[in-house]
Amino acid sequence: MKNLFLTLVLLSSYFTLAQNDIVAPEPDFEGEISFVKDGKELVELEMVTTSMKSGQSVGRMLSGIGKVKARVVAKGKTSTTVIQKDEIIYFIYNHGSNNLRPDKVAQLLKFEQRKKTREYLIASSSNVSGQTETNVVEGIKFKGSKYGETSYLIKVSNLEPGEYAFFVGTEETYDGNFFTVVE
Repeated sequence: MKNLFLTLVLLSSYFTLAQNDIVAPEPDFEGEISFVKDGKELVELEMVTTSMKSGQSVGRMLSGIGKVKARVVAKGKTSTTVIQKDEIIYFIYNHGSNNLRPDKVAQLLKFEQRKKTREYLIASSSNVSGQTETNVVEGIKFKGSKYGETSYLIKVSNLEPGEYAFFVGTEETYDGNFFTVVE
């Protein structure tokens, strides 16, 4: 019984130490989100002002029958901020206060790469079926906790290689904080 208790104490202290390995400072400015490199260094994410783009299929243009899609678009095929794939990736977001739930002030989306852009589909409509699909923007799940005086420590697990963006703040914004995950 003593051995079991000792093992549990050691395991719990190991996991507590693992989480406390993050010693990076908070980002300087409210609204800033950074990648935590090696537990101590902040790497700023690429900020891109996105735009909305809608387009119709060729069939819709020629015959009036087809689909219309709406997308969030960022210029550039890939981000200037590159992060190595890891089981867990940490970010620190300075919101100005950390009293709200982290998932209410930050949203992480995976974008599709195109020839010259990165895009995220937010709505699709077909006049043949009469269906309109509006994506309730389903972000990638993450865990967040208070960090420092005004920030959140965001922990994202198992991101596949690709293009990602955080949209942060409680107001609607077109500014995305982009990064690329590579093998």
